Amino acid sequence: MKIWTRFSFLILSIGILTLGACRSTREIPAPAPVNLTPINAPPSIQNSLPVVNSPTVIYPNALARIDSIIIEFINAQAFPGAVVSLGKGSEIIKMTGYGGYTYRSRRRMLPESIFDLASLTKVIATTTAAMILYERGELDIEAPVSRYLDAFNTPERQSITIRHLLTHTSGLPAFRPFHQDGITSGTVVMDSILSAQLLTEPGKEYLYSDFGMISFALVIETITGEPFDQWCARNIFAPLEMNATGFRGTGETDPSVVPTELDDYFRHRLIQGEVHDETAWTLGGVSGHAGLFSTAQDLTKFARMMSQGGLHNGDEFLQAQTINLFTTVVDTSLSTRALGWDTRNLNDEPSSAGLYFGPRSYGHTGFTGTSLWIDPDSKAWVILLTNRVYPTRDRYDRFRGVRGLIADAVYEAFFWPLPETKD
Repeated sequence: MKIWTRFSFLILSIGILTLGACRSTREIPAPAPVNLTPINAPPSIQNSLPVVNSPTVIYPNALARIDSIIIEFINAQAFPGAVVSLGKGSEIIKMTGYGGYTYRSRRRMLPESIFDLASLTKVIATTTAAMILYERGELDIEAPVSRYLDAFNTPERQSITIRHLLTHTSGLPAFRPFHQDGITSGTVVMDSILSAQLLTEPGKEYLYSDFGMISFALVIETITGEPFDQWCARNIFAPLEMNATGFRGTGETDPSVVPTELDDYFRHRLIQGEVHDETAWTLGGVSGHAGLFSTAQDLTKFARMMSQGGLHNGDEFLQAQTINLFTTVVDTSLSTRALGWDTRNLNDEPSSAGLYFGPRSYGHTGFTGTSLWIDPDSKAWVILLTNRVYPTRDRYDRFRGVRGLIADAVYEAFFWPLPETKD
């Protein structure tokens, strides 16, 4: 396979293949940086599925272009490796690993490689738990949080509802870098979160809040009477046969897991096999906003279930109407957020869902370089897992745009010729 060596040529090629689609303000990858440390060997490509002829794939060249896009970003050192999985409904079209665990590692990325999902935790674990408890009649999304948590039974917080937590409109702060303040006690961190002063009146403004999802995990524990990680393992991951998915403790390195950052500011070691997010780490590795680890293979099972209206191996895991409720944008005047999930924006801002995923598409991203998008109308889905924070988080300019480019190639493979986009 010919590997293009310049981003400008890549973007020009995409423009040609989309037959002159109208100009967009989507994120465009930055030019390949110069003076990089040489990579000893070209990135490997590990396919987990045999090449088959499928009527689902209208334009196979788009699938080949995914390989070229990922290799370009690896060569630009946006991330050492990646795994892509994509399909339509129950059909898995492509599941491929690229590159290695680090730029010089002999350990290759595979579909079974375990990644730190970062904020994908919010939807794969926390929001899915909300959907299950909602269906069981144990969670009222319109109820005040104070019904479940005494810490919210204060004059300032009494009007915060479960819906506010799930749509990031509670007024709670986004986060706090506790580690920079020298706070490493999980108890102190949790007490601070549960007593944090609101920044806005509940329901009035959108502010993406880790504090809100951390609090919501406590709601789940109150309802179930069980630790959050254990309940998720029994009620989500085991039924979906996501056998490699779960939360992990802190303090020990696991070389079998894809590494994230060379932490020289807090833990002062390579973070590998323990959560990258500092607040989740301080809380012991289990939290509602971050801490979940999984593989492309496991997330593929999840995406297939969601895209099929809640069916897993022919059995109902979630009701279709529940999925629709939780993945429909709540208030477009405030944000693109649904209940827990994000939805693709329909304005001129860049989207990690690219240009062509439909208007009802929903998904989420993670700080470590992960993402999942599902289009309920076409049933197309795409998973991208990378460790873009290795060796440092300070290289996002190299990573920018890859999610949208991959999503566009997926949609092109299934639905060529592509729809026109607005000027």
